[in-house]
Amino acid sequence: MSCVYFVLTALVLLVLCGAGLAMDAHSYRRTDPVTGQQLLCDKCPPGTRMRAHCTISRQTECAPCGAGLYTEFWNYIAYCLRCDACSDHQRVVQPCNGTVNTVCECEAGFFWDQHFCRRHSACKPGHGVKAPGTPHRDTVCELCADGHYANIMQTHAACVTHSACKADEQLVLPGSRWHDNVCATCDHPIQKGTSSKK
Repeated sequence: MSCVYFVLTALVLLVLCGAGLAMDAHSYRRTDPVTGQQLLCDKCPPGTRMRAHCTISRQTECAPCGAGLYTEFWNYIAYCLRCDACSDHQRVVQPCNGTVNTVCECEAGFFWDQHFCRRHSACKPGHGVKAPGTPHRDTVCELCADGHYANIMQTHAACVTHSACKADEQLVLPGSRWHDNVCATCDHPIQKGTSSKK
């Protein structure tokens, strides 16, 4: 059994190495169209493309990628790749530079959702922001617990504890999940959104 395993291993290595032509990440094998001989060719470095395959007499010819094009890895492709353009509500984090594609990120107030940027969700009344939205994640909302509220007049308000009335104030309207306690004195009634009158 071990003898058969050894023979199979030797055959696999012979095929993979092209009868002595060992490949690595910077080379590739091809058959010369004229002689039929197996050749070990150099790949082109990042930022370039293959202009011509290697032959028996010369190595691979490479050409630099032009403006708006790139190759990120060692390659033997005939054409460079086109740089991506950022879409609506995106900003460029890293411009395409010939060896790296454009890196885009959603603008402030938006997050990446599958194929485009969506606006961060606004929390519903009675819900506060548990985690603010990022360019990669939507806003996470939570239902305010008893005794807590989120100010619905603020877009990204967190749940906070109801305010306690001062010693000289009376509770006029108990707080809910979407508004604070409303307190007032006998001399100066307080009404939210209006000024008090004497």
